[in-house]
Amino acid sequence: MSPSLWPSRICSSLAAWGRSVGAFRRAIVLLLFVVCLLAPGLAAPALAMQVALALPQAGGVHQTFAEALQRALAGSGHTLLAAGNLADGLDQAVLERADLIIAAGSQTAATVLEHYRRPTLAVMLSRGQWETLRARHPHAALSAIYLDQPAERQMRLVGAVLPRGGRIGLLYSSGSGEPDPELARAATAAGLKLVPEGVAQAGEVIAGLERLLPNVDALLVLPDPILSASNPARSILLTSYRFRRPIFAFSRAYVEAGALAAVFSTPEDVALDVADWLRKPAPGTGRLPPARPASSCELAVNRQVARSLNIGVPPDAQLRELVQGCAS
Repeated sequence: MSPSLWPSRICSSLAAWGRSVGAFRRAIVLLLFVVCLLAPGLAAPALAMQVALALPQAGGVHQTFAEALQRALAGSGHTLLAAGNLADGLDQAVLERADLIIAAGSQTAATVLEHYRRPTLAVMLSRGQWETLRARHPHAALSAIYLDQPAERQMRLVGAVLPRGGRIGLLYSSGSGEPDPELARAATAAGLKLVPEGVAQAGEVIAGLERLLPNVDALLVLPDPILSASNPARSILLTSYRFRRPIFAFSRAYVEAGALAAVFSTPEDVALDVADWLRKPAPGTGRLPPARPASSCELAVNRQVARSLNIGVPPDAQLRELVQGCAS
């Protein structure tokens, strides 16, 4: 008998038995009957899934995500299956039998979507990369939890540091698409003005910054497949420091390298979001969650950079309250 059918069969038997016994036993049967009615919601094995996890390579932040997801799913009833990585090879058998594929990184997701027709959740990628995947695979069962922070969260951080009326520059690679319109709206709501500047390739970063930085008070840097690479990132840090413009970035590593502050989601944050979704009843129906940023976030501030630029940054506790919902 299917696990999803046994509760109704037993409940029917209990109901029939309850009509033929005395009052005391009838009360016991009634209690058992109520438990039976709740049993479908408790029958986790009926909803349990085989979840394949594909990575771009072993080690690094993607391995951190994998280990965090393994811990977060302990006791959930779901089985997390290692499906290999792009560098060493993906496990075709695991991917073909999976109920759900979790693909870490945009290239991993692109490869999975090209070869496997399974529901796929892409993680550890930028919003721009997610939108590219969606455009290339419009009919695929696909969703994502991306690394970009909600526009309001980003601008609350900038607004906690810059005075009202401040101008915040945004450097982006034009190949990744236009900036999210919500950024400009959130900037306006925070009393700021967003000034975007697009560059076509990594070699144009310095020229783009030299056009942008004289006209703004600070620079916002978002996850970007071109600008996040090591050489463009180094050019962004050095050029911004030459113009004495603070950088609001997207990772703790960026802050440690010289950005003023960042609001970001860690691999552990993303893993907890995935696990929370998998623990809810919806995954058993095969429906993917809407694409969105991670729910949890953290803050990092480089106070040495703040002192060198003579910028007053609120204390950590106050900053957390202003940004709302982030740890530091």
